[in-house]
Amino acid sequence: MNTKQIMFSGHSPNRRRFSATGHDIHIDKTLSQIAINYKPEGFIADLIMPMVTVDKQSDHYAVFSRADKLRRQNTIRAQGTRAQRVDQNVSSGTFYAENYALYSPVTIEERANADPIYLQEIINGRTELIMDHLLLDMEVRVASQVNSTSNVGNNAAVGSSWLDVDNSDPLGDVNSIMDTVQDACTMKPNLVVFGLDAWKAFKRHPDVRNLIYGTNNGGGYANQTQVGQLLEVENVVVGGAYQNTADENLTESLSKIWTNNVLVAYKSPRPNRDRPSFAYSFRWQGAGLPNMQAERHPYDSHTKSEDVEVGYYQDEVITGSEYAGLLTSVTSV
Repeated sequence: MNTKQIMFSGHSPNRRRFSATGHDIHIDKTLSQIAINYKPEGFIADLIMPMVTVDKQSDHYAVFSRADKLRRQNTIRAQGTRAQRVDQNVSSGTFYAENYALYSPVTIEERANADPIYLQEIINGRTELIMDHLLLDMEVRVASQVNSTSNVGNNAAVGSSWLDVDNSDPLGDVNSIMDTVQDACTMKPNLVVFGLDAWKAFKRHPDVRNLIYGTNNGGGYANQTQVGQLLEVENVVVGGAYQNTADENLTESLSKIWTNNVLVAYKSPRPNRDRPSFAYSFRWQGAGLPNMQAERHPYDSHTKSEDVEVGYYQDEVITGSEYAGLLTSVTSV
């Protein structure tokens, strides 16, 4: 039985837990604004899985029958009779909003050594440090889901590596997977997500440059706005985040979170758990629940420090795999 099944089965009565438990905890509005508005460069998880606010930690979302919606109905009504009845079958999926939280201490030594004007900068820095780690964790969770071929309705390999400029057709490859997704779900993808290596190869490819700047005119590389216009999609995003995959106290080992895949997907322009979309982040919000607010824990004489903590409740869910397609390993064929 996996973790989520345990949560739903009711075998873990103490699962509902809050980030803070002390009576003297203070929600710092200034630090909360830093936390809410802070986003490290290259992080794109929230652009792929738009957030839907929910009022329960676990609940259901609707899964509609597209077959019912697209089936042509007999709309003729005979004189003196009722109009034809229309039904739609609806099933459901489930989510469970886990509590994610971290804290970082501000020690008495740091307070004593800091000039008063810089003390607030130290505390602000703790908030940004926490957010770096929280958002990095979210980025990896989302990237792991959407870069799995088992979580998308369609996947394909390219005929030639995009680094082989003479034989590859990156624009044709992307258009082909977009057409496949649209034919499978009727919705044209409105989001294209490039891994960093995939994006570098795509924007530098002569076919793409020539279409945008004219053949051999010496123009620059394509940017995301130009590629969006070329593909006729509203959102072109590039995952540029890195992570250190080495364990603590070992030599740093940097790795790209988004590499050489390309995801195309339809996401609802008006996020709602009752609207079809490739994926959603279900964020549990309510009175007293942490939601990226910064909590200031009181001074602890045992550790000689006060703690800054940030947390939130969320579950990232693939809600419609057929609304997405994945081009895999586009630079390493």
